[in-house]
Amino acid sequence: MEKSIKNNSGVVRFAFKETNVNMEKDKKKESPINLIFSYGGKKLKYSTGFKACYDDWDFNKQRIKSNKSLLVNAREVNNLLNFLDTSLTKEYSKFISEQIEVTNELLKSYLDKLLNKNTIEITSEKDITFIEFAYELLENKKKRITIETYKSYRQTLIKLEMYSKVNRTSITFNSFDKKFVNLFSTFLEEYYDHQQNSLSKHFKNLKTYLIEAVNRGLINNSNFIIKDFCYPTEETTAIYLNEKELQKMFDADLSGNKTMELARDIFLIGCYIGQRVSDYNGLTENDIITLKGVKYFKIRQSKTKTDVLCPITKEISEIMRLRHNNLPPNKLNEPDINENIKELGKSLGFTKKIKCEFTKGGKKVIEMIPKHDLIMTHTARRSFCTNMYLKKMPVFDIMLFSGHKTEKEFYKYIRIKGEERAEHIVGKGFFNI
Repeated sequence: MEKSIKNNSGVVRFAFKETNVNMEKDKKKESPINLIFSYGGKKLKYSTGFKACYDDWDFNKQRIKSNKSLLVNAREVNNLLNFLDTSLTKEYSKFISEQIEVTNELLKSYLDKLLNKNTIEITSEKDITFIEFAYELLENKKKRITIETYKSYRQTLIKLEMYSKVNRTSITFNSFDKKFVNLFSTFLEEYYDHQQNSLSKHFKNLKTYLIEAVNRGLINNSNFIIKDFCYPTEETTAIYLNEKELQKMFDADLSGNKTMELARDIFLIGCYIGQRVSDYNGLTENDIITLKGVKYFKIRQSKTKTDVLCPITKEISEIMRLRHNNLPPNKLNEPDINENIKELGKSLGFTKKIKCEFTKGGKKVIEMIPKHDLIMTHTARRSFCTNMYLKKMPVFDIMLFSGHKTEKEFYKYIRIKGEERAEHIVGKGFFNI
């Protein structure tokens, strides 16, 4: 039974938008968290803008469980709920003491203002720092971008703050010029050990904030040139697992290590359906549909918001039948998947040294790295694309599942070179052999 947070004037509680009965049926499914305020015989329901699943919610405290380390923003969510609770009850008491007629519209307007929901404009822009401006801008964009994009933009700001602290320099709207590009890139390389593609990502994110600041007339630095913040990327060394290696993983007896077994099963499903880890890790019974006797995973891709049907292969059916009661595997923390599939690859003998080239500190670095150390959740999608290409599935058909928009993007993505590609082309029958 849910407890209420009471005061002399009204009752605030937080609950799922979905019924608890429905949430309990699928404990991994997320539902919006609503604020429910009861006052004077009336009731207001208001969306907090956050979601949670049944397993992560403390029904007694009406907060995210504090021991759920996988929810990186659990503390932020709980702080917001505490803030809403305190602010709303205080404001309601003020309305009553001033004999103001309280309505749902009045309370909603107050909450909207509290959460800055109805405005994109940032008040007193001239009085805030660039970092404060960027954080507020990011929060305004939060509902229009994916959680992965939000985390990426936020990481850039965290590193910009650290740069400011370490170098004991304030970041103003006019700090950004070619000198800053050189200093910040050096800081990312030395302090965070970042390679060129990581630098490119952070400068791309930073450029988004800078463009908005320019549009609002907040940057008045004659040395600021937006092109200076276009940091180049480079092609990284990435691998795929061929069908023999996937079968070797499939056949491995991991009954003595349940975490590795779960990681392996999740990863293999990714290799068979070609989706991003955000889409293949955490599939449920509700994602399975049947069309003309064939079962599919119906997935809405988290990045593109595109619906895709992925056939449930015999291998996937066998994985679900043997170890998961004919259901998809439970979700596992991505770092745990990566750690375990690397270890599994090592135990299976995927030890061939791979030549890896990358840029660090402006210099080319070459390292020979065992293949098992390069296996990660993203390897699943590359393995699907490359193996289907080698099977001579038409590129446009593979792209239907992978989500690539152009052939150029796709050919950058697959990982076959030299002899393999020559054999593939010859095998298509273009040559009289």
